[in-house]
Amino acid sequence: MTTVTTSPAGSQAAAPKPASAFFLDAVPGTKQSGYEFLVLQKPGRTLKKYVFIQDETGLLPKVLDKYLREFAGSTAGINIQGNNQGKRTLVQTALDLLKVYGPWYFQWKLRQMVWNKVKAKVVNGILGSTRRCYTVAAVAKKYGVPVHYTEDVNSEEFRTMLRNAGVEFIVSISGTQLYKKALRQQTPFGIVNCHGALLPKYRGLMPSFWTLANGEEWGGSSVHYVDAKLDNGPIVVQKRYRIHKHDTLEDIMSRSKDLAAEAIIECVRLVEAGEPPLTPNLEAEMTHFSMPGPQDVRRFKEHGHRFF
Repeated sequence: MTTVTTSPAGSQAAAPKPASAFFLDAVPGTKQSGYEFLVLQKPGRTLKKYVFIQDETGLLPKVLDKYLREFAGSTAGINIQGNNQGKRTLVQTALDLLKVYGPWYFQWKLRQMVWNKVKAKVVNGILGSTRRCYTVAAVAKKYGVPVHYTEDVNSEEFRTMLRNAGVEFIVSISGTQLYKKALRQQTPFGIVNCHGALLPKYRGLMPSFWTLANGEEWGGSSVHYVDAKLDNGPIVVQKRYRIHKHDTLEDIMSRSKDLAAEAIIECVRLVEAGEPPLTPNLEAEMTHFSMPGPQDVRRFKEHGHRFF
């Protein structure tokens, strides 16, 4: 079931078609991309956009604020998704993270989340201040962009709402749901996702943790198109940062989200300008990671890193 709550106010040759992909019919001003979406021809135009974002209270409100500062006027709405990882329930995700983080870091993260929600209720809600927003919902309210909640963005009810809103392009910022074929097929200019690693390396869960656990010298953020496989579509923008021995997981996640905001804005501008650059996200070069175990945490600490 979908629950909706609103906060106030020149033709070119088609690229080759992979046999496994579906394709939309090109219309004037567009061309085939060779993938599951169309691209605008230059000089492009403003697209009707929609945002999927995780209900995180620490870093993502700042990312969303930077995005909406640029694109609020052409964003039809925001879907706020839960904090569960993959197919896990919220409780299963919490228990798995407790095993990884240990009680001290886990309770610190939990307290930060609860305290931010309280501040959002009082500062952003009761007092009506938007000088600093403590939740993504408060950021949406600041810019007058509608907020929608649903258990499944792939449901017919939710997809109908997107069609009725004229959504042409979706931006996923740390989204936690899978975007199935029917949803992708009705979004003519595709869905892009921001992933906190230098794809095709570090696909999957918790890329910031794995980057540190494997002793990498560089991390990054990638904005790529979504297709049928996880973290698999072509890359539009990629930004990287240097990792230092003294960096904590909190440091790296903060740096990654800073770059993510820049990368998302750059990606949207490239897509709307027409014929965006598409870098193959090669499966042959990928690495994939899931939820860490105790041995991975030991390796993380052996490299000199802490959680916070």
